[in-house]
Parts: sequence; structure tokens; C-alpha cells
Amino acid sequence: MRAVNLIPAEHRSGASVGAGRSEGGAYAVLVLVAGIALLAFLYGRADKQISGRRAQVATVTAQAQRAQAQAGQLASYTSFVALREQRVKAVADLVDSRFDWAHAFHEFGRVLPASVSVSSLTGTIAGSSGPSSSAAPAAAAPAAAAPASSAPASSAPAATAPAAGGTASAAGGTATVTSATPPGSVPTFSLTGCAKSQPGVALMLTRLRLIDGVANVTLQTSVKSGGSGGIGAGSGGCEPGQPAYAATVVFDPLPTPAATQLGDC
Repeated sequence: MRAVNLIPAEHRSGASVGAGRSEGGAYAVLVLVAGIALLAFLYGRADKQISGRRAQVATVTAQAQRAQAQAGQLASYTSFVALREQRVKAVADLVDSRFDWAHAFHEFGRVLPASVSVSSLTGTIAGSSGPSSSAAPAAAAPAAAAPASSAPASSAPAATAPAAGGTASAAGGTATVTSATPPGSVPTFSLTGCAKSQPGVALMLTRLRLIDGVANVTLQTSVKSGGSGGIGAGSGGCEPGQPAYAATVVFDPLPTPAATQLGDC
């Protein structure tokens, strides 16, 4: 009698386990599902990072806008500081371009020898290549000056000097500051008087060169008075036998200030 195997062919011994009718299709589906799940996880993570970075960008942008607004509010103070520095420089340039008459007279009284008196003193400011732009003559009665070691500023004869003024003209929102004393002008003293002797005149010329800013001292004349009598009997109102002198003191030219514009506040 012939034996009949009633076990289905797919379950018989020696057949591939799990092959079944799908032939591994179930595994492929599982792999596909796992890949989709991994891609979804990666996409969600990337989307979260992008959202976080966008939030950071928005925060930084807002901070930058606030900083710009604050800087705009402080811009007026920055402009004011710059304007202040510019005007201070303009004033300094004008001061440097003007002659200090008070200091010059103080130095004149300090160095003048006791053996010399001054009868007249004239201060002028002449242009570098033109006629005198301003002059202020000053005259005083003949009087002997105090010794150089203790002579105060008031020991020099009373004199008036031209004060360099300033003008300001506004145009186009700015003011151009100019000086009444032209740049390069040369201040000059012309003095006459009496001395007790010719060596006294020479000593005066030497001491006049010690004044700050003096460029040159020139003796125009020094003539001994003659005749007899008191003061006024000799030449130039000097006593008999005393030399009457005339000298010129020339100072350094005034500096040329840089062009400076003053803006409105």
C-alpha cells in the first residue's frame, strides 16, 4: 500500500521557514515602515531646530532695532560734543592769532632800566606787506622807570593799544569767525625818551630784546642834549647832557590760524 503525505507542502520538513506565499514581503513592509518612521523623526527634529533658530533671529533683530533707536536718541549729544570741540578750537585759534598787548606792556615795564625814562610810546600792528592796519599812540610825561628787578607792570608809561576784535557772519547754517587783526601782521613799538648816559641807552636796547616775542630792536637816534637849564632845556625835553633816544621794537608776526567753521547749536 502506498503512503500518502497529508502535510501541506509549505509545512513539510526541509521547506524554508517563513517564506510562505508572501516570500519575505512582510519583512520589506517592516523595513519600509521603519525607514518612514526614521525620516519622520529626523524631519521633526530639523523642523524644531529651524523654529528655534528663527526665534533667536527674531530676538536678535528686535535687540538690534532697540539699540539703533537708542543710538538715534543719543546722536544729538554726540553732535553737541563735536560742535563744542570745534568751537573751542576756533576760540583757541583766534586767541593765538591776536597780539597780547597787556603782556607786552608788562614785559616792557619789567625790563626797562632805572636810568632810562620814556616820554612817548606808540604801538602799531602793521600788515606783513602793507601799511599799518591799526595804531594806538600813547604818550606820557617823562618819568624815570623803576629798576628792572622790582618794576611792576604799572611802571611803564600809560599806553593804549589796538584790541583785535572778531566778527562772525552766519551763512548756510554756519558762522565763519574772522579776526580784525590780519594773519601775519607785525606788532611794533616806537618809543622815545631820555637816558642818563649812552651806556644806559645800550642797556635798554639789550633788555628790550628780552621781551617775549621780540624779533628785533632798532635804535633810530641817540643824541646828547646841550645847553643849560632844567628839564626841557635840552633836546627832546631831556636835561642838559642827557641823550635823547628813539627806538623801535619789532615783534614776531602773528600766526595764521587754520580756517574754522562754527556750526549752529
